[in-house]
Amino acid sequence: MHTQTGTRTSRLKLFLPVAALALVALGWSGIWFYGQHRVGQELDNFFIRQASVGRAWQCPDRTISGYPFRIELRCKQPTFTAEPNSGGPIRGSLGALAVIASTAGALNLAHVIGEFEGPLVVAEAGVATTTTNWKSARASFRGHANRLERLSIEIEAPRSTLLIQGERELALSADSLIFHLREGQVPNQPDTYDASLKLVKAAIPPLDVVANSKEPADIELDARVLKLSTFDRRDWRKTTEDWRANGGSILIEQLKLTKGAPRLEAKGTLKLDDNRRLEGRLEASFVNADALLRQFGIGGGGGGLLGALLGGGRPNDQPRAERVMRLPLVLDNGRVRVGPFAIPGLFLRPVF
Repeated sequence: MHTQTGTRTSRLKLFLPVAALALVALGWSGIWFYGQHRVGQELDNFFIRQASVGRAWQCPDRTISGYPFRIELRCKQPTFTAEPNSGGPIRGSLGALAVIASTAGALNLAHVIGEFEGPLVVAEAGVATTTTNWKSARASFRGHANRLERLSIEIEAPRSTLLIQGERELALSADSLIFHLREGQVPNQPDTYDASLKLVKAAIPPLDVVANSKEPADIELDARVLKLSTFDRRDWRKTTEDWRANGGSILIEQLKLTKGAPRLEAKGTLKLDDNRRLEGRLEASFVNADALLRQFGIGGGGGGLLGALLGGGRPNDQPRAERVMRLPLVLDNGRVRVGPFAIPGLFLRPVF
């Protein structure tokens, strides 16, 4: 009798872990299937919200995979059509889109990763067509409701071609682009975000013209975005307009642009004017940029005196190998000025 009772107890001890494991697996499977429903529902809701602001999206050949640890929703060749307030319709397409969330994270979608396959083609009939491709492109969003906690974008080897009215072609490229935007940690300063941008070996023809050089450019930016109180997932234009109307600004803590030997370093504050163009003033240092500055009448015979009057010159601790001139860089009424001299042919367009 005692032996039978002991045998049943031993079998029960063996059965309980198996049963518990089966229950965990069943519960996890339930979470996964609920999560994949949530991800699909959120994408559908995104399409509905986009349609309400004039952009129609299509996601053909939708598939969901990744069981058991992640949920991956994939669209092959998604397309969109936008009807702007002025001009003709804008049509676009993407090679493929994947939206990825962990199984546990899919319950609230607080952290979502996007992976993108090119090419991205955006065309406005009779105006311009932009075709962009890359080696890899990935974005990470962390937040909830209308609150952004962190946004990261990493693109390896982006290449863009802009065809204007079917005739003029403009090609842009870079080795890599990395962008981060995250909630600031400054006491007594709510609605503040820290932003950073790094563009490596960028080929930007308009910048080549201004600098009179075809050397690739490295661009680094560290900034603080002030008074960004809401983040509308439906429409970045509404987010930007609310920020502008709220008196939002961008504190440029460091901007560094290197193009061969010449280098620009600047700090200051920018915002959007009533026409949604950048405006503000940056205190800039032009390093080894004599040839560039001479294009604007700065330098040459009277350049030393002018530079001294405008705050230029070489500090005592500056090596002689580097020539520095300090001038304000002013963005105002759609124009860009270096000191009192406007950059010819350079006009700022509205952000939207």
